[in-house]
Amino acid sequence: MLNTLVFVILPYVALTLVLAVTPYRLFTNRLRWSSYSTQFLERKALYWGINPWHYGIIPVLAAHLFAVIFPRTTSRLVGDPTRLLVVEATGLGLGIMALVGCLILILRRANAPMLNKVTFRADWLALLLLLFQTASGIAVAITNSWGAQWYPATATPYLRSLLMLNPQPEYLIGISTIFTLHVAGAFLLLAVLPFTKLVHLLFLPLDFLKDPPIPYRWHSLPENGKE
Repeated sequence: MLNTLVFVILPYVALTLVLAVTPYRLFTNRLRWSSYSTQFLERKALYWGINPWHYGIIPVLAAHLFAVIFPRTTSRLVGDPTRLLVVEATGLGLGIMALVGCLILILRRANAPMLNKVTFRADWLALLLLLFQTASGIAVAITNSWGAQWYPATATPYLRSLLMLNPQPEYLIGISTIFTLHVAGAFLLLAVLPFTKLVHLLFLPLDFLKDPPIPYRWHSLPENGKE
């Protein structure tokens, strides 16, 4: 039952939410599509968090996607033991870098009072899911060695079976519990993505280059709530 929930039901629920909710948010409330900038509220911790996070997670995600699109090329690439060792070590190092960055970003939100005013429950949910996904990915890399070899032969046919509407979870069942949790975390992230600021990852804001600047100002009320 758990395998059916994680590998069959959850993926299609997540995909349905992405395809249905994402366009709705884009066309009904564009101003809330992108994430709020908090750089002017706090810069130091942001610098030390956002850089390792992005420089760590983007290559890891790109490697996952490359293995799915080009499984044979990936298998040939890691067929040499030396290249396999380099790929595994690099991936683990990037994962740890991303984890450190994610932790710094979470602590930054928790310890900066000014950020509490622009941090909502959905933001905490997204951050905690990202933290879990990064940590579980590192755990998979440590406990299920040489993932670059077995990933193209397992995840790729499984994901393709989902796209063909003929899910075959047997490709992934039995690898390990932590891998199952990692897969579940990935689909949970995909499911909540349309409801959080992470949705801006799906949109290249090229049109904003043509938009006029939007004037804004801070307005606050006294403590008694009266102007």
